[in-house]
Amino acid sequence: IKVGLFAGCAQDFIYPEQLEAAVKILTAHGCDVDFPMNQNCCGLPISMMGEREAAQELAVQNIRAFDPARYDHIITLCASCGSHMKNSYPRLTQGDEKLGPRVQQFTSRIRDFGSFVRDYLGLDENAFAKSDEKVVYHSPCHLCRGMGITRQPRELVGFAADYIPSEEEDTCCGFGGTYSLKFPEISSRILEKKLEHYEKTGAETLVTDCPGCIIQLRGGEENRGNKLNVQHVAELLVRTMKK
Repeated sequence: IKVGLFAGCAQDFIYPEQLEAAVKILTAHGCDVDFPMNQNCCGLPISMMGEREAAQELAVQNIRAFDPARYDHIITLCASCGSHMKNSYPRLTQGDEKLGPRVQQFTSRIRDFGSFVRDYLGLDENAFAKSDEKVVYHSPCHLCRGMGITRQPRELVGFAADYIPSEEEDTCCGFGGTYSLKFPEISSRILEKKLEHYEKTGAETLVTDCPGCIIQLRGGEENRGNKLNVQHVAELLVRTMKK
């Protein structure tokens, strides 16, 4: 299976260890992973700022970087990137005759990491040496609502560790990109409520599928004394993956 890995800014520049974990899992299960060097930011931040022309340029650049003829799937570990590229790129590139059918081909190949390894690679409990680590899960807005993915990440967490369901798993963490900067008081209240729900389960680790959420949740936990270890789902999976 030939896959192109879309990094996104947060994992490219802040959390490269998340990409490294994903590559280990993908290559261990038969994927030929490629990293197109011409890829760039997905464009969601500047699109939210109203810079439509710049967002269009980034969309075109990424579609050209990930030539759909070369890849069976385009994988991203960032729910926000995946949702934006899949849902917004057709609108941003509408009328671009040079791209033609490549836009639809590109968006049809986009997969979030969790659903790809669960549904396409077929990873199940046999792929992991399940630990007794107690783990809670946060469902990013762009994943559960933007891409409609809810089942697969929870199944994977349950295969790898002792998954503990908690209250309001699929409510916003309060990050929302620039929302946390524009409305810090509201954002912090949302975050505190989320972390209180997670901490009262007695879990050791909190995992999610979005580096933006990790920035928010990990920062909140640092302020609260690091009661929970906050990681990407891929980092949990690679720790318990059978060699």
